[in-house]
Amino acid sequence: MRQTIIGDLHAGWRIVGHRIEVLCLCDDTDPTPAYRMRNGGKTVPIPLGQRGFIAFDERALPDLAQVREWFPHHHRLWDAVRAQFWDALLPTGTPRSRNPPTNTNHR
Repeated sequence: MRQTIIGDLHAGWRIVGHRIEVLCLCDDTDPTPAYRMRNGGKTVPIPLGQRGFIAFDERALPDLAQVREWFPHHHRLWDAVRAQFWDALLPTGTPRSRNPPTNTNHR
């Protein structure tokens, strides 16, 4: 598992193929009791879990786009996860572009 930390926010995630699966999110400043978030949005308490901790459904882990939708206020954390993902995927020194290459083969 990879971990990204931005201030009091932590995300646990892994690379599967060419996608990011997010395993957990923790906000150290959030007093909400720990819970597991199922795919359908249902939550299940995690007894004795750390406050502010959210574990995602291990049967179908959300990707980065999904957790961005669920937790948009943590955009800085998700941006950092994306940056670390590309750092892991691309060899050192490989230029990254925000814009994908366009197809110049017109017929």
